[in-house]
Amino acid sequence: MDYFFYVYIFALGLILGSFYNVVGIRIPNKESLLGRSSCPHCSRQLTALDLIPFFGYIFLGGKCKSCKRPISIKYPLMELLTGLLFLVSFVIYRDNMIEYIVIVIFVSLMVIVSVSDLYYKIVPDIILLIFFPALVILRIYSPIEHWYDGLIGGMLGFSFMYIIGIYGKKMFKKEALGGGDIKLYFLVGLFLGYQNVFLSLFFAAFAGLVHAIVTGNRERMVPFVPFIFFGSMVAYFVGDILVDWYVGLFI
Repeated sequence: MDYFFYVYIFALGLILGSFYNVVGIRIPNKESLLGRSSCPHCSRQLTALDLIPFFGYIFLGGKCKSCKRPISIKYPLMELLTGLLFLVSFVIYRDNMIEYIVIVIFVSLMVIVSVSDLYYKIVPDIILLIFFPALVILRIYSPIEHWYDGLIGGMLGFSFMYIIGIYGKKMFKKEALGGGDIKLYFLVGLFLGYQNVFLSLFFAAFAGLVHAIVTGNRERMVPFVPFIFFGSMVAYFVGDILVDWYVGLFI
């Protein structure tokens, strides 16, 4: 019976991940969420087989059936990531369903804004406004330690990112952080609490640095939200373990 639930949760994550791709791509363009998707190259309307989350990409060999142009691997990767995070979170928190819902809400938010940032370098305010009240209410009912931890974490995350943004602009004479990244960190802080919000930023910055070194891209601005997503997940799932290990090296 457990395996049935695991498959169900994973499949649900794939399906929602596919929908989040659509939301992240269409909302910044003020497009309707209704209507079937089409190939961005030849505008062929996608069939039911094409739209099967993750596996549709595999069946098509990563190419449009009509024009044979490559389909962005971002689509299936976001679907797979959503499915895996839904599943792993369920395995860990199946006995605490409120906390599991918190994780699902946060993952949903981060997938949507990651897609928007990857495609347009935009974090839509409307998405943040939709998820904000849900995270506030859920964090009160499922606190990390105290009900106010999330609110403190949100204020600290926003304030710290805001200061970094101002300092970076003065130092580099251009925008160092997008306003969307700064506002997003209030929600990241709500989710993580003040204990782990700075840890998430450390992992996000570290991942961004590694990406810049590996790709050789050290001048052009890159979407930072996916790195924030990565840093938040690391801080949430293994942050305490890593901190204890690091402290143990000096004790």
